[in-house]
Amino acid sequence: MKQHLIQQYSELQNHLNLRLATKYQHKMDNQLTAKQVLLLELIRTGGSSTKELAIQLNISASAVSQLLNKLEEKEYITRTINKENRREIILKPAAKGERYFEDMHMLEDEVNRTVFGQLPLEDLEQLVRIMKKLNSIIEGD
Repeated sequence: MKQHLIQQYSELQNHLNLRLATKYQHKMDNQLTAKQVLLLELIRTGGSSTKELAIQLNISASAVSQLLNKLEEKEYITRTINKENRREIILKPAAKGERYFEDMHMLEDEVNRTVFGQLPLEDLEQLVRIMKKLNSIIEGD
């Protein structure tokens, strides 16, 4: 019974994601891969070195360098040499990278308002409790 419900949830979640992606595709920046988005988010939240990013993404430093090259080519990030430690490269989102997050935040607000905003208060409270539990389970791994 439990496995059946988990499978049903998974199918419903996939269907919801597909419907949302289809409905809002015209508002999404489709120039980035999932790994590039994740790397850009890590840089935005303070990821600084290639080695550190490689550990966080569980990929090689050379793979991170390739992703960084693509992000820089597409003008989503900037790389500058630290004047105090010339061996260190400072990674920061460029204007286009910041705009990406602003656009995604606006899109997320729209989805929250138009989709989740239609749920009754009790359902939203239960959904938040469940999401907190799931986050706790993942953090415990």
